[in-house]
Amino acid sequence: MVETWVEVLLDRLPRSEIAGIYFKGSAQKDWDSPLDYVPELSDVDLHLLFRDSSHVERRLTVESALEIQALVEDSYAKRARAPIHVPRPQLMILNHLMEEPDYCSTPIEAVTTLYGDEYPEAGYEDEQRLREIARERLPSYTGVIETLPLTLIDKPGIYVVSALRSLNWRVSPIGPIVLLLLGMPWREVWLPNRTQIISLLEEHGEDELAAQYTAFYLSGWDYFLSGYTDSAAARDAVTAGIEALRKSAVVAERM
Repeated sequence: MVETWVEVLLDRLPRSEIAGIYFKGSAQKDWDSPLDYVPELSDVDLHLLFRDSSHVERRLTVESALEIQALVEDSYAKRARAPIHVPRPQLMILNHLMEEPDYCSTPIEAVTTLYGDEYPEAGYEDEQRLREIARERLPSYTGVIETLPLTLIDKPGIYVVSALRSLNWRVSPIGPIVLLLLGMPWREVWLPNRTQIISLLEEHGEDELAAQYTAFYLSGWDYFLSGYTDSAAARDAVTAGIEALRKSAVVAERM
């Protein structure tokens, strides 16, 4: 899937305008256990950086987006005739992310450059400031809990997957963020895979958080393996994800 995206993007966008294409996140890391990647819940995290932000709106129109999406789908179908699952890509425009006031880049060691310039890592000498940002960010993730009841109540079976994915992007980063708050250096918290993150949480005495974090992903696997028919597994995943968010917010409050 990653190779397909790179090929299509380089074919449909002027190469002179692309500064880089990057691969990061859980799919990019080595996997030590099922916790490290859950099909169709975890995403394939790709970042696209234009040399000039003005290129973004000119090149990424509705029409071009649909064309790229269709080409990726067709090319992947030809390349993977009978895939176990179809990876779920998430393409982010790095220009937009870098414009956010509290943007924190990923350590360059945790990013694979697929095309172009080296990943533009922002240096962070003020780790205390990063911890302040993290302390503010964790409680904000729990805001999703307020909207979940009406999101879930009318989504039986396969339909609850959309709510799980919305929950996932908030649950996924809490392990590294909590470790940052507990004193680990910024560069070190984003390098481990999820299996290693959970071990580090346990080493720091956050056993309950580690348990809920683990349960979220293992229940996500059960739900996927059932072909999205095991609604009980989906509910277990949602419950574990909510508890993980709540426990991470407690850590932020006491720091």
